[in-house]
Amino acid sequence: MTTQPSMPLVVQRIRERNRQALEAKVAAENEAEMQSTKVTVAGLLALQELAETAQGDTQQPQHCRRVLLAVYNSYAWPLNLTSLRVLDDDLRRAALAVIEWSAVSDRELHEYLPDGHYLMQRFAAIEKQEEQ
Repeated sequence: MTTQPSMPLVVQRIRERNRQALEAKVAAENEAEMQSTKVTVAGLLALQELAETAQGDTQQPQHCRRVLLAVYNSYAWPLNLTSLRVLDDDLRRAALAVIEWSAVSDRELHEYLPDGHYLMQRFAAIEKQEEQ
């Protein structure tokens, strides 16, 4: 004959499981928030790096402009992945960080740059000249 656990013991186990589930949920939410903050910080730093580099006139700046324009308006400026391949390692990592950040950002990238809308329009004008 098996003995049934007493009702207070069952209630105690349920409470403990609920407490553990709540702690796990809070830990997961904290981890997600930390990851989001990490992506945001890295993305904003990378955005500054790409925007500064994009203002030059060699091959690296051209590809940085293409990445930024693709994030700014992917319909008008689709990203050719070759642009990522020709960037040096640091700029490639920066480009990928901006792309990842832009996927979770609640604002557009030009809002984070001084005169960002004008800057993106200038980059577009440069790239249109390059295409001709």
